[in-house]
Amino acid sequence: MIHRLLYPATVQGKVLHFALIAYLSISIIGCTAPQPTVKPPTTIARAMETRTFSKDMKTVLKAAINALQDMDYTIDVLNSDVGLITASRTTEQIQAALSADNDEEKSTFGMILLPLIAIVAVVMILGMAFGGDDDDDGDTIDLGLGGGDKDSGPDGPRIYRYKVTVNLNDIDTNNTKVRVSASGEIEQDGKILSTGGIHELEFFQQFFANVNKALFLEDQGQ
Repeated sequence: MIHRLLYPATVQGKVLHFALIAYLSISIIGCTAPQPTVKPPTTIARAMETRTFSKDMKTVLKAAINALQDMDYTIDVLNSDVGLITASRTTEQIQAALSADNDEEKSTFGMILLPLIAIVAVVMILGMAFGGDDDDDGDTIDLGLGGGDKDSGPDGPRIYRYKVTVNLNDIDTNNTKVRVSASGEIEQDGKILSTGGIHELEFFQQFFANVNKALFLEDQGQ
């Protein structure tokens, strides 16, 4: 019974079988492919990335370090003289979506390319279904569903690598402006699937909330 379902002998059965495989394949591609976010205009991006704190730069610098560590980032570079921090994090859990550099062009290209790939896949599958000899009842098409040594595709976990850069500028002795930028890449089985910047409002809100928390704890002597 299971063999008949996996390897139908009739033309009608093959059509239904391949149609189901095509539907599942296209659905999986749509669900698992990294979906880039849209990069906002420069003015909006800077507004998301920038905050001013009513503290001296040394105090805010320390708070920014604590904020990054609270977000499980490792400090890679620290230059207190120029007010620069870079930090990184590697995880198997997605922390923020990535946006492509050439957003409009790549987004349009991706919207066109994915349906074309789906159409080509369906045409090829239907061609396989009808292209064989109908009189040969013993021929079946091996889709790899019955096992074997063939590689069915990437099976390792996705690795998310993020990098954050924090720049601090002292407006005066009691006010410090902080701008943070972030980027990342997605890797699976040693291959880079996607790279881009991070432009999610929630990501920056979390960072600045952690900075405020660190400043509060500093004021409390903790």
